[in-house]
Amino acid sequence: MFKISEFSKISQVSVKTLRYYDQLNLLKPNHTDRFTGYRYYTADQMFQLNRILAFKELGFSLEQIRQLVGEQISQEQIRGMFRLKESEILSNLAKEQAKLTQIKERLSFIENEGENQKSHDVIVKEVGPQLVLSYRQKASLKQIPELFQQVDDQLGNSVQPSTPQIVLWHGCEESEDEIDMEVARPLTLDMPSRPPFTVKQLPEVPMMATLIHLCRTTRPCSASAVLAAWIERNGYRMKENEPRREICLPHEKSNDPEAHVAELQVAIERA
Repeated sequence: MFKISEFSKISQVSVKTLRYYDQLNLLKPNHTDRFTGYRYYTADQMFQLNRILAFKELGFSLEQIRQLVGEQISQEQIRGMFRLKESEILSNLAKEQAKLTQIKERLSFIENEGENQKSHDVIVKEVGPQLVLSYRQKASLKQIPELFQQVDDQLGNSVQPSTPQIVLWHGCEESEDEIDMEVARPLTLDMPSRPPFTVKQLPEVPMMATLIHLCRTTRPCSASAVLAAWIERNGYRMKENEPRREICLPHEKSNDPEAHVAELQVAIERA
């Protein structure tokens, strides 16, 4: 058997913590000398201590751990708990990494505001009517690829890699995770609508302020700010009830599947 100081050294758990576990009836010494009060532990109790520490890492309270230890949870059940915790941590890491990437992108936009405005040429042009198959949904930016996949599944083999992706931005009333958006693919031939997919004709727009830029559809970009500044500076205003359009083609020189060459389109009229 090991004295508490020896057990502390071999387990790398403090004497104070071992005494506290004893008080909680969480890990009782194998033997306590009734004359000296010295606590003694066996090597087998290392396994019990390791389980306690494992449950602590999973986020259980000491009271919950005491109940779990009393229930004699199997090794397979503990492994399952750790796998769930591992999945949760990986998911949180992915979310935090996405936030970090977005922060870096936002910071880059702020640091290069002047350059961004100089590097984009806004063109006003007439845009003709366009027949499309569309799918309107309230969703977040990161769901855009999934929405397009559903449209492409509906179209089947008629979708070509060179066919543009069109995003119509209708508005955002409640949350950035519930943006009212519509994704669409151009059609060369009419076809019947099959809800929730709609065959419709995007209307002709006599004056459309347009700007070509590189972007990722799943992330905000500086192009909208540049276009907004141009509209305001040149005496125009956005035409009511016309969604902002974004026409996207894959960026062939990029290894990023979400990278696109996009034409941002905003219907305008004289202010």
